[in-house]
Amino acid sequence: MSMLSKENTNEIFEDIKKNLIRGVKDRKHTFHTPVFCNIDDQKAIESRVVVLREFDSPNMVLNFHTDFRSPKIASLVKNNNSLFVFYDQKLKVQLRIKTISSINNQNIITKKMWEKTKLVSRKCYLTQKPPSSITSLPEDGINDNLKGKEPTLEESEKGYKNFTVVQNKIRQIDWLHLAASGHRRLKIILKDNIPSFNWIIP
Repeated sequence: MSMLSKENTNEIFEDIKKNLIRGVKDRKHTFHTPVFCNIDDQKAIESRVVVLREFDSPNMVLNFHTDFRSPKIASLVKNNNSLFVFYDQKLKVQLRIKTISSINNQNIITKKMWEKTKLVSRKCYLTQKPPSSITSLPEDGINDNLKGKEPTLEESEKGYKNFTVVQNKIRQIDWLHLAASGHRRLKIILKDNIPSFNWIIP
């Protein structure tokens, strides 16, 4: 981006969307693995890296996959306010994206995504114990008969009940660009997917 485009709100907004799309398609793009944050049952912040699986640009929705048994699911049901943090070192751009999360499990949305999920990825949902369970030994929770190999298609279907798509509706984007010539920061508020812009001090 040129300095001119760094101060053009519409171009910044379009560039954000382009990079989110690239983050889904390109595993090497830094936006492929953002940090996802939410509030747990103790009203503490929980953060972890997730894989950006889909970006619905027209509806401004970010998706990632997780296990239905994960503690964050119960937390998001109680408090669906959430936030993504993206940072690209080359672009010198940070995005803090506030979202409202919704849970999809064993429905049309999950069925569609499950059919696209490779066997090696389906294996993650076949653990005997739920994610975050305490264990006496270091282990991944996968049955011994699946150690070091992919499950068969039939075996993998047992994990479908745990497969969950978390949809995150974007409501606000905080865009920050770092530059020696002068940092720039823009707040983008979305209402009915239409953006409004406010420049703020970095």
